[in-house]
Amino acid sequence: MRILHFTFENFQDVPGLLSRCHAFFGDEGFLATMTPSTLGFPNGVLLNYPLLNSQLMRAIRRFTGRENVNVLEHELKLKIKGEGTLHRMFLKSRDIIWFWSVHRAWNRHMLGDFDIYHFDGDVPFLYGDRMLKKIKHKHIVTHFFGTDLRKYGMNPYLKEYAQLKITSELDHTKIDPSLVFIPIPFETEKIVPRLQENRTLRVGHSPTRRTAKGTKDIIDAIHRLQEKIHFEFLLIEGVPHRKCMELKATCDIGIDQIGNYAGTGYGRSGLEFLALGIPTITEIPDEYEHLLSGHPFIKATKKNFEAVLHNLLYDIELRHKKREQGLQWVRDFPNPRRIMSMIYTEYKKLGWIV
Repeated sequence: MRILHFTFENFQDVPGLLSRCHAFFGDEGFLATMTPSTLGFPNGVLLNYPLLNSQLMRAIRRFTGRENVNVLEHELKLKIKGEGTLHRMFLKSRDIIWFWSVHRAWNRHMLGDFDIYHFDGDVPFLYGDRMLKKIKHKHIVTHFFGTDLRKYGMNPYLKEYAQLKITSELDHTKIDPSLVFIPIPFETEKIVPRLQENRTLRVGHSPTRRTAKGTKDIIDAIHRLQEKIHFEFLLIEGVPHRKCMELKATCDIGIDQIGNYAGTGYGRSGLEFLALGIPTITEIPDEYEHLLSGHPFIKATKKNFEAVLHNLLYDIELRHKKREQGLQWVRDFPNPRRIMSMIYTEYKKLGWIV
């Protein structure tokens, strides 16, 4: 089979990795993106949609509040994109601009010649169903990552056309319990774990968006703790992914997120810390534990984060224990072959494969 993964951007290389993993099952996976990766990951077939990530669009996002992606736990509910008249008008107008990018690429890259379409990020080429009508006889998947579902809702046309709906976000299962939870895939083979700790322990945190990761709460707690204990704090942001990994590899303790402001549990940052052999603190509500069998994360909340970090800084045995647990878990649980096997299990349930 030929499978196309189409996405806004190959963010953190998750769509790209998924497209490559079809080879495990003897199929051909392809990647197409709307805009270049800001972190230097592969773009696949780059359609170069106009205005995306431009100064104009960034200004519009600031004006409309789209840069604030926080959605608190009690606010979670299923929404539909374009429910409001003004929002729908904006999305339809944007389709007019974007259509020519799709139209130019459609025949050139044979975008209509695939057996399965994965819309990674719930964007089906355009907001409307103009392109979906062309592939309605094919197998269609929508896969949710990040903030879109909790902040802006589900595309109404993919809600209708997609036979398989997947999420890699823990809290999305509360927004729509019918979504199939598939963890974020992650490769560890090229990551070399740390062999020893620094003489002065270093704590690292690498937010993509500070507000989404509770970075202010983390920094405030760090400053209070540094008045009592001597340790270093490294805030990693605004650098290419390769540099980010180099800086992470100098840390002894990692912090993924606190507060569940724009997502629950952990992200790629936490997986990277684990793969480096670095014990990692994050917030995981008890209700999602069953989705993360045997995870090695050190759980904390905004209220007890300072105490949890204080204990970890002093407890060398706990750090060593969590290092070993983390290395084993990150090699097994999000293993790309295992993740793709879960997706193929869903294909089989739908009769797409025998």
